[in-house]
Amino acid sequence: MTKLTHRYALIAILLPALALRAQDASKQAKDTSTPSPSGTEPLETLKVTTRIVVLDVVVTDKKGTLVDRELTRDDFTVFEDKQPQKTRSFEPPSEHRMPASETAIVNSAADLKKIGDAPVTILVLDELNSRFEDMSFSRQMTIKYLQSQPAVLKEPTVLMIAMNSTFQQVHDYTQNRDELIEVVKKHMPEYPWRMMNSGKTGPGAVERMAQVMAALQQIGQASTGTPGRKNLIWIGNGFPTADLVGLEQQQADTIEAAMRRCTARLLAARITMYSINPTAGSTSMIEADTPDDLNSSLDENGSDPFGMGTVSFTNFAPSTGGIAFTGRNDLSNVIAEGIAKGQNYYTLSYSPTNTSQDPAKFRNIRVVMKDPSLRATTRDGYYPGSAADLNPVLDKTMSSKQVTANLQLDLSAALTTTISYNGLDIAATKSANGVYQIHVAATGINWSDPGPDGGQHTEATIAAGWYDSKNKLLGHVIREETFPRGSGNAGANFILPVELPNNVVRLRFVVRDVLNGHMGTVDLTKF
Repeated sequence: MTKLTHRYALIAILLPALALRAQDASKQAKDTSTPSPSGTEPLETLKVTTRIVVLDVVVTDKKGTLVDRELTRDDFTVFEDKQPQKTRSFEPPSEHRMPASETAIVNSAADLKKIGDAPVTILVLDELNSRFEDMSFSRQMTIKYLQSQPAVLKEPTVLMIAMNSTFQQVHDYTQNRDELIEVVKKHMPEYPWRMMNSGKTGPGAVERMAQVMAALQQIGQASTGTPGRKNLIWIGNGFPTADLVGLEQQQADTIEAAMRRCTARLLAARITMYSINPTAGSTSMIEADTPDDLNSSLDENGSDPFGMGTVSFTNFAPSTGGIAFTGRNDLSNVIAEGIAKGQNYYTLSYSPTNTSQDPAKFRNIRVVMKDPSLRATTRDGYYPGSAADLNPVLDKTMSSKQVTANLQLDLSAALTTTISYNGLDIAATKSANGVYQIHVAATGINWSDPGPDGGQHTEATIAAGWYDSKNKLLGHVIREETFPRGSGNAGANFILPVELPNNVVRLRFVVRDVLNGHMGTVDLTKF
């Protein structure tokens, strides 16, 4: 890769996408059996793949108020395509609580490993698709919500902002309420020139749509290492609804399939979206009069898998198990409501009785409560898929150029942001002569199948980017490396030479596992 810019700037060069399969947020477990007796030839390995669908379920009464009493497994019945499913596991809300502490446990993304499966909040202010007055209102209501919370937040929260030309983290995960309030107060939103210039139609509007999809995919990819539920509170318009009826069928299929892929990445990262539209009574559509721009802009970016001829931002919420709030002017209460629902949920899993893997057949999910006065909210369903949906290297339907373009976008997005990626746990230390040793913990690594010599290895893309005091990228280096698997659980070590100029204030390392697509980052400020 000869040049790195932010993903937003790379949208225009995306290659046309083929129809991509999307996957659900399920876990696929492979059991290998029949080991070879000592001193004999290996017997044929039997691989059995079982799809496990995991659901996070919020229970309310008919008025939408959270039910505070703890329910049991027998209170829930899961249906897939109207067929009852046997629940394999069940976790009540009490199993997702933060560890007891009077002081903050989480002060950065590095501390998330201390909270187990407890949920976290991803708070996004959308300045890309919101009018200036709506942005101002959103900021005021966000501050009002935070001021109503205790000084030590109950749930670790990260603050991100989608702007005209960039999507950035403005505060890392924290439980410090006052720090978040101060950041929001100091942040001055940009004038939404991109939205004002492009309006609701044409390639400019479609590009904004692609920017939002890119941001959502980045959130999903960056969060894969956090095991608990991630509650994404998106405050803003997202993007106008797009009518795909005017497109050629192949182009419409391509866009819808790519959008399914985006939803799949959110679900795989266990992200539930609560979207909050600050504009009262607004409804808008993108006219599908530029199919070529739609096709090129939405290459690897996706949306909800459930649209019938339309692409709608609000459908992200139900497709991930959340709620789309519209027409409310009490935004501080809406933010609190979304976060409260994200903190109180049950987790159920089941193995579908339908074993078909048809990637084009949507599976409807419905959870019915034993008590008819209660309502269960979870994701609408899923599309069966494969690991290729989250790692383009594994997708044999894509050309090598498409794979390369997607990988470049993933790497540039991780390298040119301050968002912490925790799909891999990495650390970097400097040795002599500007050489850095990068250690990747075994958690998250995929090892290759044993070779002729019986050994395994991991393959990774290693990148480094360095920045000045204005956060300008001064240079970068990227290498492909392999590392043999050692004994025990030692992980992998890589070496990367980096020559830094004198004005560098931040050095970011990115590691991407080639086999599973997981990514990790670490930032250094002392060299």
